[in-house]
Amino acid sequence: MKQAANKTIREEVFELDFDLKAETFVSYLDDCQTSIDIRLDDFFKRRFSKDITEIKESLQKEGMLDVNLSRRSFYNIFPERFFHSTYASTSFVPTMVADYNSRVVEEEHARKFFKPLETEFFLQRVAVEKQEDHTFKSMGGPELVHFLMDLWNIDRNIPKRMAAKILKTMPFIYKIAGDLPLLKVILENIIEEQLTITHDFASLSANTSDDPWQLGVNMATAGGGKTFLPKYVFTIANIRKPEEIQEYLPGGKIESVVRFFLEHTLPVECDFEINFTVTKPKRAFVMSEAVYAGRLGISATI
Repeated sequence: MKQAANKTIREEVFELDFDLKAETFVSYLDDCQTSIDIRLDDFFKRRFSKDITEIKESLQKEGMLDVNLSRRSFYNIFPERFFHSTYASTSFVPTMVADYNSRVVEEEHARKFFKPLETEFFLQRVAVEKQEDHTFKSMGGPELVHFLMDLWNIDRNIPKRMAAKILKTMPFIYKIAGDLPLLKVILENIIEEQLTITHDFASLSANTSDDPWQLGVNMATAGGGKTFLPKYVFTIANIRKPEEIQEYLPGGKIESVVRFFLEHTLPVECDFEINFTVTKPKRAFVMSEAVYAGRLGISATI
């Protein structure tokens, strides 16, 4: 049963499409009560491999996993002269073989010497990973939400449930900013509505008159009032709660959420507009509004 579980762990790790950080992986295994042994043996594979290069059953202790990482150990950091003696060049094969075997033994002893220290440093990073994960999960707590709302100067009218979702995206704002497809998905998850985004160009803030040759106003734009600065129109399609339509109007809770999120994710040179649509009411089949105008029989007149 244990071997089957370890096989499943290996399959899940190496089938991922991204480079899983070893600290994240080990923190997950700690929750599953799985014993592991970290080995920093594959540093030269780092340029073409992931952080975790191999997961296998330990031959020394039953139920333990050996996890090989493509990271530098102390043996790779310190100069080679710290661990190996200097050998004179020779053309005798037996001497070269003996020198090579001697260096293998010296390397093994050096790695064993530094292994407890390397393991301790790694476990410290695992502890930091766990603390970050705990902090990230606790962002939905009411006390932390209140504190972070004051820290980020978030409008108190924003619902706490939506504010908690916004706060969870704050560490990843640098990835979301400017990425419209990703921004759309996250914003839809926050407000639990469907969005459509259309591209337009911002208008001039100054009023243009019909007088010709207004330098810097309508000479370059031919008096059209449009600029080359981008403008995005965010439309909440068919709002779910039309009875609470005031929340979608300027100053409402939903409008405040969308505006706050866009102000922190759209480029500063972009303008945006927030609209919404309401589902059209369903109507029964009516032949005509006038009496006897529609007759259903051999023929129908509408």
